[in-house]
Amino acid sequence: MATTKTDIAAKSPAEKKTSSKPGESVIDKFLKVLSSVRFGIVLLIMLLICCMIGMIIVQQNTEAFSEYFAGLTPAERTIYDKLGFFNIYHSWYFTALLATTALNIVLSSIDRFPAAWSYIRKPRLSASPAFISAQMFTATKEMGGSAKSVAEKIADRWNGRGMRARITEEDDHITVFAQRNVWNRLGAYAVHLALLLIFIGGFLTSRYAVGGAMDILPGHSSNNFRTFDDGSSESRATKIQLPFEVECTDLQQQLIRPEGGLDVMNTVDWLSFIQIKDNGQEIAALVHLNTPFDYRGYRFFQSSFTPEGNAREITVQMGGRDVTMRRNQAVEVEGVGRVSYTAFYPDFAFERGRAVTESGEYTNPVAELRIETPEGARRAYAFNRVMLDAQTEAKDEKILLRSFEKVATSHTLTIQYDPGRLPVYWGFGLLTVALSAVFFFSHQRMWAVVETEGRKSKIHFGGNTNRNRPAFEGRFNLLVKSAIERGEANE
Repeated sequence: MATTKTDIAAKSPAEKKTSSKPGESVIDKFLKVLSSVRFGIVLLIMLLICCMIGMIIVQQNTEAFSEYFAGLTPAERTIYDKLGFFNIYHSWYFTALLATTALNIVLSSIDRFPAAWSYIRKPRLSASPAFISAQMFTATKEMGGSAKSVAEKIADRWNGRGMRARITEEDDHITVFAQRNVWNRLGAYAVHLALLLIFIGGFLTSRYAVGGAMDILPGHSSNNFRTFDDGSSESRATKIQLPFEVECTDLQQQLIRPEGGLDVMNTVDWLSFIQIKDNGQEIAALVHLNTPFDYRGYRFFQSSFTPEGNAREITVQMGGRDVTMRRNQAVEVEGVGRVSYTAFYPDFAFERGRAVTESGEYTNPVAELRIETPEGARRAYAFNRVMLDAQTEAKDEKILLRSFEKVATSHTLTIQYDPGRLPVYWGFGLLTVALSAVFFFSHQRMWAVVETEGRKSKIHFGGNTNRNRPAFEGRFNLLVKSAIERGEANE
């Protein structure tokens, strides 16, 4: 059976407790503290506390901040404002914590990496019985045969069980060394790299990220969006310039019941068709519910819509036939001319000689048309059936609005620019993989020192692992058993 020993000889210099030397300078002592694991843990706890404050206290530049701020007492407002809790992710101390934690990770990695790298580049291929006795697990066995044949048999069987075995011959003994998952020694540094990516992404987000909203209307374009800086003492709207232009080509609203309204409960999806114009390039894109669009670091989300009713497509009866057209689209109608659909009034009325809508509801829908003929252009209206039947005056023509596809007048897109988003995603992805590799695998090492004793060979088995000791104990016993099976004499 294996016996448990201390792992004195197996510890790396990085694993040994260091103490200050009498001749150390103040700078050396400072760097030692700055690169210590304990100091890094304290910094991480402080960052976690700041993040918890940011989640508990509603941050400015959010929709709910005004209501939250109004509900605070004057004392709470003053204290939170002085401490920077309303905008904690942009505070100087949060940035300082990120920078100091990143520096701690870099320095601790530099300090400990050489020892970890030596496990990979310079494994201990030769051992002695004294070295074996200091390992985590040890066992002593005897087998028949020469030391060389026994060593080759052990190496062959360990290779068959997933260990990479190598034989080193010396004058009085032979050492078989085997290991697996040596890369696990670098797992901590992969975690460090992941944390650095997250911190870098967090810094870029806190310093350079910006967000806002853009109202889009078919046929209109813009190269800026508005952001609302909702501070604790004052609020102001600002505009952010885009490095390209956004044109809205079409809007669509998929309704559950076409005869119903535009309310949220009757809507399946809002679709915004846009076109990006960038240095002569035109890129068509679709932004709809839960499907954002990304371009040059800017992300476009479907946010809200103007509840005033409009029509994406209409069907009218004119010139003895039914004609279907979309907004701002022109069609040729035989005997009538070139007809285009220019405006829609969900609740039509005349006010001071011009067409208006009294509400945003589809109470009295009317579509406005433009008819172009060789004689000139004129305006006409396609009335609903009730209005058309109520007309008593003689008209040159009566245009009936047969049907229309309901849609909101405009949509509002949320625009986010976050240069730290990708580094954070990469960091969390790498962190997940690194932590899984670190905790689900371990670097396992085995030695077998074979000495010749008469016609038999005495074998000193030793092994250690950098983590998950209980699991390795069972594997150690299995490797010892596989090495001496059908050749065991006694312990």
